[in-house]
Amino acid sequence: MPTAVEIENQAGICRVTCGWKKPELPLDSVRRYWRDVHSPSIARRAGIWDYRHFQYDPVVTDLFAPVDGIEFSAPADKQLMWTSDVRYADDDALARFGRSPSPDVLPGILGDINLIVDQSTTYRALGANARTLKDTTGWATPQGKPRLPTFQIFFRQRGAEAPFRTALYDLARAWTEAVDVRRVRLSLFEAPDMEAERKSGYPIKTHPVELQYQGWIDLVLTDPPAAASLLDLVPALREHVQAIHAYPVTTLCTFNYAGKPTLAGLRGYPAWDAMTALGAFHQARPEILEWMYGDVADGVVLHGEDAA
Repeated sequence: MPTAVEIENQAGICRVTCGWKKPELPLDSVRRYWRDVHSPSIARRAGIWDYRHFQYDPVVTDLFAPVDGIEFSAPADKQLMWTSDVRYADDDALARFGRSPSPDVLPGILGDINLIVDQSTTYRALGANARTLKDTTGWATPQGKPRLPTFQIFFRQRGAEAPFRTALYDLARAWTEAVDVRRVRLSLFEAPDMEAERKSGYPIKTHPVELQYQGWIDLVLTDPPAAASLLDLVPALREHVQAIHAYPVTTLCTFNYAGKPTLAGLRGYPAWDAMTALGAFHQARPEILEWMYGDVADGVVLHGEDAA
């Protein structure tokens, strides 16, 4: 049976959307809406291989030991609040996603952006620049509050792109050797393509260049103090990285996995949570799901969502 790493790395195209809410909206309401309303509607679009939605607390500045020349803090009103990580097997899958749902339906889904978003940026990471390098968490499709301390580490580049990318790749590889590091997924971003997003029908609310990131590592730890020395593993990092922002994950929902919606993606996280708490998987029998949702329910994972 393929491992979680092998399954995740079948995706060749990654689209990562990072943003924050309009200031007048309550954060809790935005988080629930994005998780329980917006994300399940995205999960049913065609062509998705893997879709994870992350919600964050403010940046922590003391996860890593300080490094001269690297900034670890960020103004409160310039910090990310969520990331939606959608991955596709190839260009054909991405094209199917773009055609789904029909033009009369899609604006109702994308209207959530104008409703909620103050600023957001969609980045691409392609091929070997978007890879899971390690996963020993034992949970291939995490849902809700992470079982292990989980941080999303975003990087701003200093200097040229090539040595920056080499330094991040070296860092990610070094982290895989650390005993207390349980998951490492590296994404090296292309510059945002606003014209492509505009053609896809997305409202353009991209961050200014100085607030954009060029790299991201999904990091899961056994114990946060173990992270203190992780940056020491690549001394050249300070030459190529201007800023490192570590966002603690409060919520992580996997809505698609291996080309199919998960049970949370299909029925929504609250239903998944209630069913899991009582072991009510008779409500997830294929005939019920297909009656409720049609062909999209074919092959949805019901049990074994903890298997890596």
